[in-house]
Amino acid sequence: MDRIYAVVILLFALLIMTSPVDALESNELTLERSISLALEKNPDLQTLRLEEEAARGQNEKARLLLINNPTIEGSISKKDRPEGDGGGKFTNYGFKLSQEFEVAGQRGARINVSEKELARVKLEIRDKERILLSDVKDAFTKALSLKKKSVLARENVRLNEELLGYTKVKFQAGDVSGLDVNLSEVELSKAKKELLLAERECRESLLALQGLLGLSPYMSFAIEGDLPSEAPLLPDRESLQTLAFSYRPDSKAAAVEMEKTQSALDLVKKEAFPNITLAGFYDRDERRNVAGLEISVPLPLFDRKQAQEREAFAKAEGAKIKAAGLKKTIEREVDQAFNDITSAVEELSLFRKEILVKAAENLSLLNLAFREGKIGFFEVRLAQKDTIEAQSAYIEAQTRMQLALNAIERTTGGAVK
Repeated sequence: MDRIYAVVILLFALLIMTSPVDALESNELTLERSISLALEKNPDLQTLRLEEEAARGQNEKARLLLINNPTIEGSISKKDRPEGDGGGKFTNYGFKLSQEFEVAGQRGARINVSEKELARVKLEIRDKERILLSDVKDAFTKALSLKKKSVLARENVRLNEELLGYTKVKFQAGDVSGLDVNLSEVELSKAKKELLLAERECRESLLALQGLLGLSPYMSFAIEGDLPSEAPLLPDRESLQTLAFSYRPDSKAAAVEMEKTQSALDLVKKEAFPNITLAGFYDRDERRNVAGLEISVPLPLFDRKQAQEREAFAKAEGAKIKAAGLKKTIEREVDQAFNDITSAVEELSLFRKEILVKAAENLSLLNLAFREGKIGFFEVRLAQKDTIEAQSAYIEAQTRMQLALNAIERTTGGAVK
C-alpha cells in the first residue's frame, strides 16, 4: 500500500512538473519583461499576425505563371454505318486541351498589388505593436505609481500610529486633552481607509496590466521599476512631426495603401482586355484523323470591367483621403504630446529630491519636539499632512512625466525614446 501511495505521489509530481504553467519565471515583473510578454501573448496581435500569412498566400498565388488551370475535354460516340458500306457501328473519339493566357501585363500588375498588400499588413502589425507597447508602458507606469502611493499610504498609517501612541502617553501625563487622543484616532482611521483604497487601486492596475499581457488573472506578481526624476532632452515640435511622419508605421501603411489601390485600379484596366484561350485538339473516326489548334477571345460587349473600375477608383480616392486625415491626426497627436511633455517638465521642476528629504527631516524633528512637549498635536499633524501630500504630488508629477514620455515615443513611432 505504501508503494502504491508513493507511486501516485511521484506521478502527480511529474504531472505538475511537465504540465504547461502560465506563469512568470519569477514573481517580479519589469517593464522589459512586460513588453516581451505583450508581444508574445497578446491575442489581438496574434490574430493580426495570421493576416500576414493570408497576405503571403495571396502573393504566392499572384506569382503563379498561369493563374488559370488548363482544361482537358474528351468525347466518344458510336455511329451506324450506312447500308451501302456494309452496315454495323463504328466509334468516334477525340480530346482537346485548352489554356487561358493573360494579356496586357495582368500578371505583373497582380504581383504588384499583392506585394503592396503584404507590405501594408506588415506595417499594420508594426503599428499594432507600437500601440500595444505604448498601452503596456502606460499601464505599467500607472501600476508602478499606484504601488508607490500604496507604500506612501502605508507609511502614513505608520506615522499616525506613532502619533497616536505619543498622544496617549502625553494624555496619561496630563500634557494633552482627550480631544487630541480622539482626533489622533480619527486621523489613524482615515489613514487606514486611504491605505485600503490605495491597495485596491494598485490591484486593479495590476489586473489591467495582466489583461494587456495576456496573462491569467489568477497570477500574483510584483512590478519593479522607477519613475523618472529628471526630464530628458527632446527635439522641438517641428522635428517631432518630421520624425513621426518618417517612422510611424501607420503613416507608412497609408502611403503603401495609396500605392496599392492605384495598382489595383491599373490591374482592373488591364483586366478589361480579354484573355486569349488556346486549345489543341485531336479527333478520330473510322475514316479520318484530325488534329488542329483553336483560338478563342471573348468579346467585351457587356462586361468591360466598368463596375470593378469604379470600385477600384473609389478605393483609391478613399485611400488618399484617409492618408490626408491621418497626417492631420499625427500633427494633432504630436502637438498634444509636446504640450504634455512641456507641462510635465515644468511640474517636475518644481520638485527636488532635496526638498522632499528636507521635508521628511523636518517631520522627524517636529515629532521629536512633540514628544518633548515643545509643540502641540495640530502642528505635528499639519506637518505630517504636508509632507505626505508633497510626496504624493511628487509621485504624480513623476507619473505624468513618464506618461508624457510614453506619448512622445508613441507619436513618433519609437524614433524618440
